[in-house]
Amino acid sequence: METERVRGNPPGITNTHVAANIRAARQAIGMDLRTMSDALDAAGRKLSPSGISKLENGDRRVDVDDLTVIAYLLRTSPAALLTPPDEQTTLTGVPETYLPEEIEKWARGELVLTSHGLLAYWQQEWVQNLNRIQYFESALRHGSPNQASHDDYKKRLADLKERQRLIRERGVQIDPTGRVFDAADYLDRFGPAE
Repeated sequence: METERVRGNPPGITNTHVAANIRAARQAIGMDLRTMSDALDAAGRKLSPSGISKLENGDRRVDVDDLTVIAYLLRTSPAALLTPPDEQTTLTGVPETYLPEEIEKWARGELVLTSHGLLAYWQQEWVQNLNRIQYFESALRHGSPNQASHDDYKKRLADLKERQRLIRERGVQIDPTGRVFDAADYLDRFGPAE
């Protein structure tokens, strides 16, 4: 019986995101391919301008060492290069059930994509958002001598209420029992130690 040699997996969607993000970050700071190649060489990572072009076109994979030095040279972070573009949540091997915000927080190490991690994150967001809403409602009740401030506060309050709606919807998806909105449960988890 002959065994077939496995050559690895083809590049996935995360590779596509990284490629596009590298190009966007490089162009955002006005760095050309030759300058980037020279900077990589100076950092101990040899990569020709055509090699960088292949990275940016998704024709060549980025290894973690390259990703780290490229992020540094492009004045960004490895997490930013890994994160999908706005409003996309597709990453290789990660179910598409997560919100862009959750994927971004996960990539930055601020959230674990488990039911417990999501519950904790959205509970914290719920409480923080409630506090912000109360602050802006109080500020509007007490008035402001500056009409521009007043209008700005009204807009911020509307945005916060929309965020609260999103948090409520996501909270029910995560835990239909409503634990996301249970202040006692939140205080047990995040309150001051006794």
